[in-house]
Amino acid sequence: MHYLIEHETVLEYPRTVREHHIELRLAPRSDGHQKLLSCSIETEPAAELASYTDYFGNRVDYFCVIQPHNRLVTRLRADVETLKENPFSFDPVPPAEEQEWLRAAVRKSPPLNDFVLHRSPLTPAAMKLAEAVTSAFPRMESARPKLDALMELLAWVPTVLEYRSGSTEVHGSLTDAVHQGSGVCQDFAHLFITVARSWGIPARYVMGYLDPGICSTGEQLATHAWAEALVPGAGWIGFDATHNLLANDHYVAVAVGRDSYDAAPQRGSFKGDSAGELPTVTVTVQEQEQQ
Repeated sequence: MHYLIEHETVLEYPRTVREHHIELRLAPRSDGHQKLLSCSIETEPAAELASYTDYFGNRVDYFCVIQPHNRLVTRLRADVETLKENPFSFDPVPPAEEQEWLRAAVRKSPPLNDFVLHRSPLTPAAMKLAEAVTSAFPRMESARPKLDALMELLAWVPTVLEYRSGSTEVHGSLTDAVHQGSGVCQDFAHLFITVARSWGIPARYVMGYLDPGICSTGEQLATHAWAEALVPGAGWIGFDATHNLLANDHYVAVAVGRDSYDAAPQRGSFKGDSAGELPTVTVTVQEQEQQ
């Protein structure tokens, strides 16, 4: 698939702020599953951008606005081609060999431990959620294929959480979301990740964009969140618990991390007496004709 993505974020402040330092994780990834064909970012007030690659392999664009201002706008325009048409297209590993496959993957790439051992209020230890969860956690049987268990987990998450726009805060506690029985896509991804890690499977958070045709009725088009788990024989496979789907070429990955804080689209700091209003975000995702 071939997509043109436009993303605008507007921050407004009732009183003047200054020395505004911003990091952006907005440029789609380029890897074996997608190609970034072009990308441009503009700011208002105008600023000079620089970029670096963070620990998780995400492109980070950053800039500073030193002069006093009451409004900050960032605009992204990206052209990207996605390639993962069939997430089931891989040679499976026999169930008896899957655990050793995962151990070998972690030995070869020790940073994968971050996606197994990391705990935070966003992805707590699974036992901390046990009291809040009304239905039993899916179980990982040793003789069962990992993908089968992960597919069951994918279907289980929506039985715990109901999607309600605005029902939880950005980077809010997963335990709070589970207690109230509702959340947004970030909470669905964090719950999937928390259980998968309890099984010893590396799992990471993904922020990106979704083909509007998949969005549910009433779901606002913005950045989307899903989880990826390391599946023996396949590598990273995306699990979108919000829609109970595996990620394919209708998904555009932007940033990955241990949880949503690592993959935040925009964050920064400034000097001033005002915290400002919540950002206004406008996103369009348009399918383009294949060349």
